[in-house]
Amino acid sequence: GRPNMITIKKVGHIISHARFSRTMLMAAAVILMMITAAVFVYANGNKQNITISSSAERSDRTDSVSSENQTEQSVFVDAGGCVRKPGVYEVPDGSRVFEVIEKAGGLTEDADTSGINQAEVVTDGMKLTIPSISEKKENTGSNEADATDTSSAGNSLININTADSQTLQQIPGIGPVTADKIISYRETNGPFGSIEELTSVSGIGEKTFQKMKDRITC
Repeated sequence: GRPNMITIKKVGHIISHARFSRTMLMAAAVILMMITAAVFVYANGNKQNITISSSAERSDRTDSVSSENQTEQSVFVDAGGCVRKPGVYEVPDGSRVFEVIEKAGGLTEDADTSGINQAEVVTDGMKLTIPSISEKKENTGSNEADATDTSSAGNSLININTADSQTLQQIPGIGPVTADKIISYRETNGPFGSIEELTSVSGIGEKTFQKMKDRITC
């Protein structure tokens, strides 16, 4: 009888232990599923954050590159004349004349900057020519010579026997009508014997003659 009781107790203990083990396994499975779900949710959340962060970083980089491109815009200027290295130079937009001159190696000794505004902002396609001092002197001398020649021509005497209508009209007090009368008079009466004879022409009185006598000859 005793051995049977012991056997029954052992069997009951084993069954009870087995039930307990199944409960533990089920509980462990549930916990494992919960952990797996939590890890999955966490991973997806991080992935989404990384995606958003990457998009934001790309956007920032794009904006930065765009901003740099806008900042680094440049213009081209053709520098010539009295600079040491004439040529076309690329400079940042907003640069000034003196900066282009520096790029072109600076000014030569003969450079004349009196008419150059070195603080002026250059523009794309601009032609910058620095004149020379010697060229300025030549031009000034030429202008003075022209003025002298003009003055001399203005003071030269006009021959009333040979001058045409346009030339006669350079005489003070002589207009187109009077010039034609002078030409008609000498064609009819021959050359003027003296400048005073000019008063014989209709329309030329003594007062008019006094104004022109220093400018005419015959």
